[in-house]
Amino acid sequence: GRVVFKHIVPQLLPYAFASIALSVPGAILSEAGLSFLGLTSQNLITWGQMLNTAHQNGATINGYWWQVIPPGLAISFVGLVFVLLGVSLDTVLNPRLKRA
Repeated sequence: GRVVFKHIVPQLLPYAFASIALSVPGAILSEAGLSFLGLTSQNLITWGQMLNTAHQNGATINGYWWQVIPPGLAISFVGLVFVLLGVSLDTVLNPRLKRA
């Protein structure tokens, strides 16, 4: 146990943190996509459900940009934040990338 926690786990933690941070945008996009398709609970307000409502109201055809742009930008912004967080964690914590 001592060998595992002293030598192996410190080498794997940077990859685990980066992997978690990089997989969050995929989860957010999956949830938004399922909500857009109407496959989630109608009791929860999500960005995908907001886009679904805008689509049903014909927001893109009628020019109601304020129903489409904010949820789309929010999904993009949160995804970008987690991707940048994952890249920065990988840069900071990865022992192979550190310079002496």
